[in-house]
Amino acid sequence: MKARISAVALLLVLSVLAGCNTLGRRPKLYDAMMTPAELKPGDTAVVTVHVADKHDIISRVEGVVREDQRIKLKLRDDGQSPDAKASDKVWSLQVDVPFQAPSGSFNLDLTAYRSDGTPVPVKREGKVVPLSVTVPVTIRTP
Repeated sequence: MKARISAVALLLVLSVLAGCNTLGRRPKLYDAMMTPAELKPGDTAVVTVHVADKHDIISRVEGVVREDQRIKLKLRDDGQSPDAKASDKVWSLQVDVPFQAPSGSFNLDLTAYRSDGTPVPVKREGKVVPLSVTVPVTIRTP
């Protein structure tokens, strides 16, 4: 009888955990960076972000400079330079810092999107928010 109750309890726990998003099924953006980290006007940099997405929910990754939202970037995972390999879940983009760029600290917000064009929703601190990560950017004038 104890073995039967234990087996039922185990099945119940496994069925609850199988539907839980915390077991790595939820997509994630990680290791986002800009190389080099410190830039000058006229420099060229590469933005990269790694994606964990077992179910291929993410169809594109885009960036926007928080301090000037007119500046939008579309990262690529198609194997074209600077992206090393197509569909390897490392999204990249080469960017040129405008010569008229002001010096200061900026934030590049990278957001993952689904194929229907909507941001990938994730639960963070009890709220549903777009899947995103921020890359700090520093521009110094010579």
